Amino acid sequence: MATEKPMGRQYDTKDYDWLLTLKTVPADISLGDHLGGFDSNYRNPILDHLHEYADSPVNVCLDQVLPPVVKANYPKFRFSTELFAPMWFSLAQYRQHPAHAFQEFLCCFNGSPNPGRQMLVAALQKFRFFNPTTCSKNFVLTSPNLDGLIEKFSSNRHRFFRKFFALDDAKFLNAVHSFGLVRFDHAKNIYNLEKILTSCFVNLVSECQLTSYVPFISEKFLYSVVTRGLFVTYGQPGWHDHIQKHFGFRPFTQIFDYRFDSIIDPVERLIELMTMLAKFSNLSADEWHDLYQLEIDTIEYNYHHYFSGDYVKTLTGIMHV
Repeated sequence: MATEKPMGRQYDTKDYDWLLTLKTVPADISLGDHLGGFDSNYRNPILDHLHEYADSPVNVCLDQVLPPVVKANYPKFRFSTELFAPMWFSLAQYRQHPAHAFQEFLCCFNGSPNPGRQMLVAALQKFRFFNPTTCSKNFVLTSPNLDGLIEKFSSNRHRFFRKFFALDDAKFLNAVHSFGLVRFDHAKNIYNLEKILTSCFVNLVSECQLTSYVPFISEKFLYSVVTRGLFVTYGQPGWHDHIQKHFGFRPFTQIFDYRFDSIIDPVERLIELMTMLAKFSNLSADEWHDLYQLEIDTIEYNYHHYFSGDYVKTLTGIMHV
């Protein structure tokens, strides 16, 4: 029975199906992680269900910052961001990283196969960015399913955009490339990945729920922050603006063009991101190093912003906004 579930704790991904069965909503509820994302109308099935059955105003505590356009859809809820993901603190003890020695262009780590992540690895392969020594792919793909995802998310431009994905590379689609991922154990995973991170010019961060229309910030980009690396994220529309505005981390505007980040269509956004990165792919190690030095002040700022805990102060300032 749904009512047998205790209410005095955080509800996260393993509870999402159960939350959709609730017919009584408590006055205070804490919802963790990405909630499965938001559609193009800025609605979420879990919040829709809870809002429908709420008899009075409900305090909804999250570990993500929702924009006003989302909050407007749920007038019975009073949102706050006081629930802060413990995973954000999981790298705080990592204080010594290997020296940077750029030998490869790009690294990208892909765990669970959400739709956006499936498209991401196939685009990486098509652009010849996927290096199995620096990129992981912990799942297999099938060409029909992948093609279906491209069609679903490409805003009626399927025939054009499918050219930029490795749809016919059966060997790649069936392969699994892993670096010993221990899910949620970031304190261990950083040591598995530190040499890869510091040997690559840029870390392409593969975010959660990439086909959602509302930014969700996980801990994944912090792997580059704590190793003093460059990163760019395939996330939801406005991800980079969101992380600067609400968490205080600075983008690398001297070398990266972030126009892709405002594109709503997840397939077009991905292809524009790949196109932006392509101009760096054939540079020499010395040239990568020179570009890295152009952003050294921002790299150091982000490093100290994390370890000082100042990002928490930035977030605290907008918890109830």
